Amino acid sequence: MGQKGSSIGTLKRKHVKELMVQTHFGAEEIDALYAHFRSIASSQTDDGFIDRSEFREAMGLSDSLFVDRLFQLFDENDDGRINFQEFLCGLSILCIRGTLEEKMMFSFRIYDFDNDNKISNEELTSMLKTSLLENGVDMSPAQVELIIRSTFEEADINLDGFIDFEEYKKIVGNHPSILSNMTLDFRKVIEHRLELAKQQGSSKRSSISGSGNFGR
Repeated sequence: MGQKGSSIGTLKRKHVKELMVQTHFGAEEIDALYAHFRSIASSQTDDGFIDRSEFREAMGLSDSLFVDRLFQLFDENDDGRINFQEFLCGLSILCIRGTLEEKMMFSFRIYDFDNDNKISNEELTSMLKTSLLENGVDMSPAQVELIIRSTFEEADINLDGFIDFEEYKKIVGNHPSILSNMTLDFRKVIEHRLELAKQQGSSKRSSISGSGNFGR
C-alpha cells in the first residue's frame, strides 16, 4: 500500500476514485480526511507521513501495547510510518460503515501479535493486562488467569491451545462488547474539514473578485 508522499496540496481525482472503491468513504469525505491527515502528519515532522508519536497524539491515547498494535495494523507495509492510503483504509474499518466482518478481523489481528492467524494464551494475557491498566482496573494475577482460562474454555473449541478466527467470531457473537472500541465516529472531523474548505474557497473567490475591482 506504499505511497511515496502525501504532502501535495490535493489528491488526484483518479486516486480518489481508487480510494472510493477500497474504502467506505465518498469523494468529499476522502478530501476532508486528506486535509485531516496532512494536519496530523505535519504536527511534529512535516514529511507527509504519520509516525507513531503523531498517531498516538491524534488518537488521544497514552503509550501502550494497544496503541502499538493499532499503529502496526494501520502501517500495512511495515515501514514504520503511515501514508494516506493506509490511514484511510484503517479509518474505513473503524468508521460506522465498517462491516462486522472487517471489525472482527481487525480486532482479531490486534491480539495476534505474531501474525500466525491464532491468538495464544500469552497474547491474550498481555492485551488484557494492558486494557486493565489503561482503564484503571486493579485485578490480581489470579483473577487475570481466571478470565483467560474461562475465555479459552469457551472459545477454544478444537482444544488446540489457541483461538483461531472462526473461534474468535463465535465468542464475539456471544460477547458483542468485545468490538465496542472498534467503531469511531469521524463525522465531526469530516464536517469541520469541509467547513474549513468552504471558507477557504469563499476567501479565495473574494480575493479574486477584489483584485478585479481594484484593477478597474
